Amino acid sequence: MKEVAMKVNQANLVKSLKFSFTNKTTVLGELMQNARRANATQVVFEFAPETKILRVTDDGCGIDSIETLLTVAESGWDADVVAQEHPFGIGFLSALFACHHMTVVSKSGRISVNTDDVLSFKPVTVSPVTDWDGITAITMLGVDLEIEQIESMLNQLAQGFPIPVEFNGTSLDRKCALDSGLHFVDTEIGAVYLGGVDKADNVVRDFEVYLQGLPVYSSYNFRLVNRHIIHLDSSRFYARLPDRDKLIDEKEVIALVRIVLAQEMEKHFTLFKTTAPADVFVLFYDTLKHWKLLSLLNDVPVVPREVLYEYDDYPVCDTEVYSDFTRHPDKALTRSEVESREVVNFNDDMQNEGSALHMFAWKRESLIYNDGLDNDHWLYPMIRYLDDEELTTELVNASHGALFEGEWTTVYVHFCDAYRIQIGDDVVEIADSAFYHGEDQSGLAVVPKGDASGYVLKQISSYKSEYDEFQESTHESDVYAFSSFTVANTASDPADAMKKLIPSSFNCPSLNSKSFVITLDDGGKVASVTAA
Repeated sequence: MKEVAMKVNQANLVKSLKFSFTNKTTVLGELMQNARRANATQVVFEFAPETKILRVTDDGCGIDSIETLLTVAESGWDADVVAQEHPFGIGFLSALFACHHMTVVSKSGRISVNTDDVLSFKPVTVSPVTDWDGITAITMLGVDLEIEQIESMLNQLAQGFPIPVEFNGTSLDRKCALDSGLHFVDTEIGAVYLGGVDKADNVVRDFEVYLQGLPVYSSYNFRLVNRHIIHLDSSRFYARLPDRDKLIDEKEVIALVRIVLAQEMEKHFTLFKTTAPADVFVLFYDTLKHWKLLSLLNDVPVVPREVLYEYDDYPVCDTEVYSDFTRHPDKALTRSEVESREVVNFNDDMQNEGSALHMFAWKRESLIYNDGLDNDHWLYPMIRYLDDEELTTELVNASHGALFEGEWTTVYVHFCDAYRIQIGDDVVEIADSAFYHGEDQSGLAVVPKGDASGYVLKQISSYKSEYDEFQESTHESDVYAFSSFTVANTASDPADAMKKLIPSSFNCPSLNSKSFVITLDDGGKVASVTAA
């Protein structure tokens, strides 16, 4: 019987590791991390695009052992760093893979080597440094990167980095760093900055996650001005080897981040509620809604303007093709202001159910509530649910009915002086605006004598084709025809009605100064035209 054990082909393993680094720019983050772990006060990058030479310096504690630096899977960091950050000990390989020659100068010595020799396990001569000035310098020749790549990546990596980063003489922005001046709070996952909590008009949904000062996750694909910032506890969370640009168990970690963000938002707004005026607190309605904190509004004596509507125009069936007919109040309303008004709720399917409820609420200047508050909010007992009450309509001085046949819409129309809509004990009488009964309620239109606009067609049809395209010219033609149809059916003087129906000009010189007798049949069609 023969026993075997796992072995490692060192040369092949190191060669293979070259292909494990996802990006050529990985080396930049690794060198930044080394400087930070060495307690440097800054890290400086200098790149000469003409010669492809990259020089990186820091004023940290220096490299204790060049031998350890060149040992794969041996980090060389002290016990505290190992416990807190779990260094892999292969980050320096990214530097060896990124150039063809490297010089390293630090307190433990100086090396100047071809990187292929190092990667082939050839001996390296370490020269002593007797007058070390406290600066660790790594100079890399033949770096296969463009200056734009380096600058872009360093700008990204520096955003949350805890020490200053300089590139070619310019200090890079670190606006997400723990020392950036942002207010971070300590949580179970690390330090968290809540974005947008100081501005009511901006709901901040997205966030960036940093680990050991470097970005490891973003919930969006482009840079935002306002976002939440999380610096994860490096003793609890781990980045994926070797690039460290992704989290291990990312899905579970991000789910936990979202939970903690929600908890911190609740803590913040619960405290904020105790100090903010009610009319200021409700300005954060959209943020409270997004984070499922609407219950915080239940005892606030002001209603957010976003949950109430007022009519400011004739109701129509489709606000995408016609103008919107409602608007939010100009400001949040106090409880007393709401109590002085009527708040209603109803089914707004105008084409099927008709527009009677809309017309009733419009003429009564009611406030409309659809949804948007917690079920235990004080507003709910005040809401009048019109669908639950009996609805009746009555025509005032009805004259007759007639069928309108347009290019798109055909509808039977009742003409009257006015009409009344009664819901419960309340009645509104309308003489200046037509309304539609709805397909489920006989499909009739009622036109009082004060409305010859033809706008009732906007309650009947959206004039959209099967491809969801608005047929504007057909709609305009039907509105004009309906207006003429209304004039003809409501004029008290037949001659006056005919005068309004006939075009103002025929643009036909042969008819000028001529007189004609027009005879209509019982259906209103032209039966004959004779010269007078």
